Amino acid sequence: MFSMKSKLRLIGAFAALATLALAISCRGFFVNPTLTSLAIGPANLTLTPSTPGCSGCTYQMVATATYSDGSTSNVTGHALWTSSNTSVANFTSPGFLTAGTLQALGDTLPGTTSVSASDGTVSSSAETVNVCPTVESMTLTVSASSSGTGGNSVSVTGGSPVYFVMMATFNGVTGSQDVTDNVTWTIGNTAALPSISDGTGDTVSDQTGTFTVFGTLCGATSNTVSVTTTS
Repeated sequence: MFSMKSKLRLIGAFAALATLALAISCRGFFVNPTLTSLAIGPANLTLTPSTPGCSGCTYQMVATATYSDGSTSNVTGHALWTSSNTSVANFTSPGFLTAGTLQALGDTLPGTTSVSASDGTVSSSAETVNVCPTVESMTLTVSASSSGTGGNSVSVTGGSPVYFVMMATFNGVTGSQDVTDNVTWTIGNTAALPSISDGTGDTVSDQTGTFTVFGTLCGATSNTVSVTTTS
């Protein structure tokens, strides 16, 4: 026969087990932290176009998850990765980004795409990826006629247009490419020549003097040409 003391202990043990079972049924032993944010990197990535045996045309990006308890985890392998412009660059495996070919980029240099990752319902912010070829040479010429042969300098009456042509050679690509529409222009006197669009700039009639112009593309800088405007 159990003593009264033993019976009370047994009843207490059953009560403790019942309480524990109720707690487990409601919450489980542990409360799993929830995913609160997702970050990808690196930022401002630049790749070269894909060519046979290319170097710098691929990159393994990383996705880092942050949870409600402050912990972090590398979730690159099971995150869903997307690129807004797959012709510029696309993911061939989780986080592994491969640049498109120069032909796929077409006339848009540098090619730009936005990439992001998601894990369940949580998405990262988008990061911009540029695809720029390696420029071996870049030559700028200027002339007073759209059909004329350009040179390193030109003299025009203020108010007249001037015409620029930028030719570039790229690593792994045969021949020169016309990149006039793709370069970023630096104008020595924007009062005399406010801007250049599609290779054409309109000089200002009441501005005279000599100034320089050059262009940049994919980290390369062209030679400098000079423009003189007269009254």
